This record gives sequence, C-alpha cells and structure tokens, in this order.
Amino acid sequence: MKALKLIVFGALFALFVLFAFNNWVRVPIDLPDGSKVLIFLPIIVLISILVGWLPMLLVHIASRSTWRRRTARVERLLDEAQATGPRVAPPIVVPPTSFTPAA
Repeated sequence: MKALKLIVFGALFALFVLFAFNNWVRVPIDLPDGSKVLIFLPIIVLISILVGWLPMLLVHIASRSTWRRRTARVERLLDEAQATGPRVAPPIVVPPTSFTPAA
C-alpha cells in the first residue's frame, strides 16, 4: 500500500512540476486595500492546494488521537478484566424430560 501511495504522489508531483514549468508566468492579484501583487501562477496553485489540504490533515490528526485514546482505554479495561481472573458462569441445569417415542 505504501508503494502505491508513493507512486501516486510521485505522479502528482511530476504533473505539478510539468504544470509549473509550462505556466511560469506572473499573475496579478488584487488585494483588499486596492493594491495589486504579481505572483507566479504555480505558487498560487501550491498555496491553494495547501489551504485545502491543511484543514483535512488537522481533522485526520485529531481523529487519530481520539481513536488512540479510546483504544488505550478499551485495552486497559480488558487488561483489568483479565487480571481479576476468569469468571465462571454457573452451570446450566436442564431438567430431565420424559420422552416417549411415537409408534
């Protein structure tokens, strides 16, 4: 799975480098105060990718830490339950029934 992930991210990186090489032009950006800034197009694309990716990364990290805490709690409870020894269930007593086969 890691190899597949490496191949996919490598292909995406190669596509981005190809895009950056072919589109290395300055693009004007209007700021709220009325001024204009010239920024290269690949830098704008890279910043927009990071702005979209960073919140999901933070949500992923938070959910992983939550699941780790929950897993540690369940494992601790399981260890405590096993440390107290096995609980033996009372035997099930089935009353004998009178069975007469049908002729």
